[in-house]
Amino acid sequence: MIRYRKLLAALATALIAVASFAIAPTASAQAANTRAGLPDISKGNAPIVFTKSTGLGTLDVITCTGTSDYPHNSSGTPSAVTGKSRSSCTAPVAQIRAQAELWRYLEGYGYVQTGIGSLAVDFNVQGPLTSTAYDICQGRLAYWVTVGRHTFFAPPGYSPPSISFNTETPPVGVNC
Repeated sequence: MIRYRKLLAALATALIAVASFAIAPTASAQAANTRAGLPDISKGNAPIVFTKSTGLGTLDVITCTGTSDYPHNSSGTPSAVTGKSRSSCTAPVAQIRAQAELWRYLEGYGYVQTGIGSLAVDFNVQGPLTSTAYDICQGRLAYWVTVGRHTFFAPPGYSPPSISFNTETPPVGVNC
């Protein structure tokens, strides 16, 4: 009975880790994006491009990016770990959204979401928009990951109409 519980706990940990960090587009979703002319964002912080035909074969282009900062000791909140997410574009877009999440590794459970920043939303701006997530320090070395959730809505006449994607840092040990 105990052996089965340990096996189930190990399986649940593996499933949580896979589900939590499988944020890159799947192969079939990426193939659909490639057919639609969208960039391959599964390989890091690739810029996102909105385009608008201006006539005679020229395009007006707006480039948008999203980033996530490595988790670190907070300089503004004592005894806290901070992770930030930023979304920005090269020109104003209809709407930008940014949200940061902190995930901490818990022995026996895998990575668990322990902090979520407020959803930063603004209209007709180019950004940057920043969201900050916090978690309480444990007084010992622990490992965190920052996940950034980014959404951009194109101005009228640009395509695609909107794009959402996630960025993620590798696990970072913070001792506080």
